[in-house]
Amino acid sequence: MRKEALDRKDLEIIRILQENGRASYSEISKKVGMSEAAVYSRVKKLLELGVIKRIQAIVDAEKLGYSVTAFIAVTVRPPKYEEVLEKLSAMPEILEVHDVTGEYYCLVKVRARSNEELARILDEVGRLDGVTSTETKIVLRTMKEDYRLPMSSEAIQG
Repeated sequence: MRKEALDRKDLEIIRILQENGRASYSEISKKVGMSEAAVYSRVKKLLELGVIKRIQAIVDAEKLGYSVTAFIAVTVRPPKYEEVLEKLSAMPEILEVHDVTGEYYCLVKVRARSNEELARILDEVGRLDGVTSTETKIVLRTMKEDYRLPMSSEAIQG
């Protein structure tokens, strides 16, 4: 998707949905000055193009008992790298998998209910064929965790 394909109305719709994914087409249409049908068509287009990946609830992990957050840096033998990425991505406790530069091959974000559960996850990651080492950082406090991107005119310029 080329950035130029988005206009200011698209960005405003995205901004509204980032703030409130439950906003109705009627609410959005009033805020952006378009008909509900036009808003529906634009949201549908943004979903089809993958600009909006999905609309979902963002839950408070700690309130659901996931009190441990950790980042695991993983080193992998190169021939097994893609396979390891796929297996990490399939693990439900792993929320994010990032291919990164530097000393490690990938960085993953994990949520667990306890240190014991984190240890089990680490054991599972360490047993994956191709993983040569891991280094884990446990999060003590989270100061900011946000999924909203700033929507400005720069987002539509090429």
